[in-house]
Amino acid sequence: MRFVVQSKYDIIEKIIPHFIKYPLVTSKQLNFETLKEASDIVSRGEHLSKEGLDKILVLKSQMNRNRSFEELYNYFVTKEIKLNPYWVQAFVDAEGSFTTLLSKSEDTGKVVTRNRLSISQSIHDIAVLEAIKDFFGSGYLSPKIEGLGIDKIKELDRCFYYNSIIETIMPFFEKYPLYTRKQLDFQDFNKFLELRRNKAHLTEEGYKEMYNLSSNMNSGRDGN
Repeated sequence: MRFVVQSKYDIIEKIIPHFIKYPLVTSKQLNFETLKEASDIVSRGEHLSKEGLDKILVLKSQMNRNRSFEELYNYFVTKEIKLNPYWVQAFVDAEGSFTTLLSKSEDTGKVVTRNRLSISQSIHDIAVLEAIKDFFGSGYLSPKIEGLGIDKIKELDRCFYYNSIIETIMPFFEKYPLYTRKQLDFQDFNKFLELRRNKAHLTEEGYKEMYNLSSNMNSGRDGN
C-alpha cells in the first residue's frame, strides 16, 4: 500500500508547511527543498509559461536518484543533527528491526543467544546512524569509515547501526511503543529476552519456545 499526496492545494497548503515546521533529518531534506522550490513556481503561476515549466523540469531532474553521492554525503558536513525521541521511534518503525539469535552446537550442546536492534541506511546518510548511536549512548556502526576517502566510502553502499545493550533500548521502546507490526516483533523480542534471563534456553521446552519466537520475528511473521 502507498499513501500519496498530489493535490496542488494539499502540497502547498499542508505538506510544505508541515515539513517547514518539522524539517527532515536525513538527506531527503534536499528533495523537500527542491519540491518547495518547484511548488513556489506553481504558487506564483509561473508554471503556466514555458519558462516556468522548464524550471520545474530542471528541478525534477535533480531529485532523488539523480542526486550525486557527493551531494548527499556532504549535506551533513556542516549540519548539526539533534534527535527527539518521537523521531527516533518513527525512524525505527520505518528502518529498524529487532532480531534474535539462537543456535546450539551439535558437538557440545552449548546454546548461544543474542538480542539486537539494527537499523540500516544508505552509506551517504551514515551521519544519521551516528546521531542515533549518540542518542542511545551505546551500540556501534558497521562498516567503519574512519580514514576512508569519499571514493572508498561510496563503494560501501549500506551502513548499519547495531545495539545489543538491552538496558538502553528496552526502556525507550516501552515508553515510546512502535505503531507498525514491528511492535509485535518488539514484544517477541522482549519475551525472548525474558526467557533467556530465566535460562529457559537450557531446557528442551524453553529452547523450542525461544526458537518459535525467533522464527516469528521480522520476515517470518505471518502477514495476515
